[in-house]
Amino acid sequence: MKYIIYIVAIVFFFVACKKQEQKIVSYTKSDDYSGLKVGNVSYYKVRYILHDAQVDRHDTIDFKMKSLIEDTFRDNTGNLRYKIHRFRWNDTIASWVNLKVFSAFIKNQYYVENEDNILKKKLSIPYVYNFAWNSDSYNVNDTMYFRYGYFYPSLEIKEFKVDSVIHVKQQFYQTYVDLKRKNEFFAKNKGLVIRSYKDLKIKKGDTTNVDKGEEWFLYMYQFELGK
Repeated sequence: MKYIIYIVAIVFFFVACKKQEQKIVSYTKSDDYSGLKVGNVSYYKVRYILHDAQVDRHDTIDFKMKSLIEDTFRDNTGNLRYKIHRFRWNDTIASWVNLKVFSAFIKNQYYVENEDNILKKKLSIPYVYNFAWNSDSYNVNDTMYFRYGYFYPSLEIKEFKVDSVIHVKQQFYQTYVDLKRKNEFFAKNKGLVIRSYKDLKIKKGDTTNVDKGEEWFLYMYQFELGK
């Protein structure tokens, strides 16, 4: 059976129906988009979809997640790092439970995250439309280039509105049988506000006919600024 999935632009999936204004701009303080401030708390709603057409399986799981910037520390090179604690809401015990701890920092004009001992350059400073950089130059993974998309003066994510948002196009790969897409959006003083990830096997180049794979959709619904 053909399974119709959400293969539409991520902005249309998360964002309110009215048209969003896009601009091509350049900024000199795009480190503001990292959201690195002790005490900041970001709340997200997450949707995970697992596909396996051979057993007619298309499972959807919805849950909530939050990230707390707990503290700062110096690494062995003297660089200032921010300790970030990620939690997932557990409905059974009505409480947040620990998922993982990772770190983030600014180095050589890049916003870098160290998650699972893999350094990833998430943002380049400053933001320049269509600028591309090697996100994996600090690790041993195969080279992957991220590229800046549009700047949004404001963005409505469901019922939550954020101002000054930049789009990072992390992956776009499509063949007759494969579809890989990954996008992230960062808001000024808040950091990550939207993430979309697809890693799918498709049939005969038809992006609506999924054979196997997974999808992740994440968007911010609440934010608390650190003191």
